[in-house]
Amino acid sequence: MPFARRTAALALAAALGALAAVTAAGPAAAAPRPGLETPSVLLLTVDAGDADVRATVLVCGPAGGLHPDPVAACRLVARVDGHLDALDVDADPCTSQYAPVVARAVGFWQDRPVTYTRTFANTCLLRRATATLFTF
Repeated sequence: MPFARRTAALALAAALGALAAVTAAGPAAAAPRPGLETPSVLLLTVDAGDADVRATVLVCGPAGGLHPDPVAACRLVARVDGHLDALDVDADPCTSQYAPVVARAVGFWQDRPVTYTRTFANTCLLRRATATLFTF
């Protein structure tokens, strides 16, 4: 298994373990408090080919994890209620350069599993569609 994929898998396992600990801590610890949603964890990866794979963990409810801007990223995901295929942030044009990148997200949003994979023709199109979510 390539190093980047192994690192991403370990990061997801750690994040999901932390989420499981929060929800398994018992009724008092896991009981929702007013204004707080169920913790959500997403492993986000961007694969630009040629061993250029980046990964980060986004935790929402409260915002955190390893993502450089978890508050903005959590707001984006919340806006589409975890349905990342519905993201379409900016329709401005990009260059027609073809340098494909694959964005992936796997984890849980609220109590639902999330699996997202989308190939973009270039990084500009990725950022136009997903804003800061896959910027790390």
